[in-house]
Amino acid sequence: FDKILCVCIGNICRSPSAERILQAKLPNKNITSAGLGALVDHGIEQHAAQLLQDHGFNDQDHKARQVENQLIVNADLILVMEKKHQQRLMSQYPSASGKIMLLGKWNNNEEIPDPYKKSIEAFEHSFEQIEKNCQHWADKLK
Repeated sequence: FDKILCVCIGNICRSPSAERILQAKLPNKNITSAGLGALVDHGIEQHAAQLLQDHGFNDQDHKARQVENQLIVNADLILVMEKKHQQRLMSQYPSASGKIMLLGKWNNNEEIPDPYKKSIEAFEHSFEQIEKNCQHWADKLK
């Protein structure tokens, strides 16, 4: 799995956080992100960016982008935050079904709730889950 795509809804909170954490943990992999309903060209949401910074991860130069066919085809592994994201991608791109997995797969298929427009505590909770689950993937993919 050399090309990994992280997917959430807006591509401004969860998936760019997972992308940046995985990039740090797996520097030899090509890791990107996109959204099912992306806020195209937006940067990382302020709370998510601050948490990345606080934990020593890069929060710069992100531009949200929409999931599209070429991204799906090019990815070796697609990591999603919730089961409904997985189901939606599998129905839109049935040929990619085998490579679409939950970021929380190695943690009892844990789903990562969307913190968008919620409290800083919601962002912290999601960030902790993302970081922990990225570590599980990094351990498996090293």
